[in-house]
Amino acid sequence: MEFSYYPGCSLKGSAQELDESFRNCSEKIGVVLTEIPDWTCCGASSAHMVDAYLETALPARDLLTAERMGKDVVAPCAGCHVRMRAASQHILKDPELQRQFPFKGEIDVISGMDMFHKPELLKLIKEKKSRPLEGLRVVPYYGCLAVRPVEVVEPENSENPTQMDDILSALGAEVLSWPYKTDCCGGSLALTKTEMVVKLSRKLIDMAITVGADVMVTMCPMCQANLDTRQADISKASGKVYHMPVMYLTELIGVAFNDPKTKSWFERHIVSPVPALAKRGLA
Repeated sequence: MEFSYYPGCSLKGSAQELDESFRNCSEKIGVVLTEIPDWTCCGASSAHMVDAYLETALPARDLLTAERMGKDVVAPCAGCHVRMRAASQHILKDPELQRQFPFKGEIDVISGMDMFHKPELLKLIKEKKSRPLEGLRVVPYYGCLAVRPVEVVEPENSENPTQMDDILSALGAEVLSWPYKTDCCGGSLALTKTEMVVKLSRKLIDMAITVGADVMVTMCPMCQANLDTRQADISKASGKVYHMPVMYLTELIGVAFNDPKTKSWFERHIVSPVPALAKRGLA
């Protein structure tokens, strides 16, 4: 199975562990990823808020390159996935945009979790795990952009997505039911409305603790950053110590595959997942 690969800015900066774990896990199940050459920023998360033309023009260049490559695009970052899908829809509906950006819609843009959730790949994940995540209690956190805007993402279930649930179950983890899997963490307001992000992130972490989770799992770099980096602020505001690991789905696939590179990924986290994994005999 082959895909064009769009890493986007976050995966080359603050979310390098997502990029590395995504590539490693893909290779181990026979997925060939060809990075889009000379890719540029898709505009997430601000372009669509300030300039309607740039909202489409920025992702269009990469869409055209990917279409020439002839393979569906996988975009692990939830924000990149939304922006590329939105741009493809805008171009196909607008003759003037299509004249400027002759994208024909012959390829699709899929999210990272949807790629791993393909039946043949899910089967391989289950077969190839050498260290099942038995005993690890996890809550999958999809966040906003995995399911919204609904007309762009076109999820099977916008209120109760299950792709990560299914993958984590295939890895042997205990997937806990919780009510906040698609609630907002504050997203890109981390710098402009920090207090709001701290409040929303605390709500999510508190619920994860309440249901007994060892780890929160996401595929969104922005969600991971907010939940991981704000725990010191939450602890200071609440007078209670918070230490909830927030891991990428592909990092846990790497743990189940016994990938030796997992330690280097974990070193990039503010809240180390090692103690939680060690408690379950997984580190």
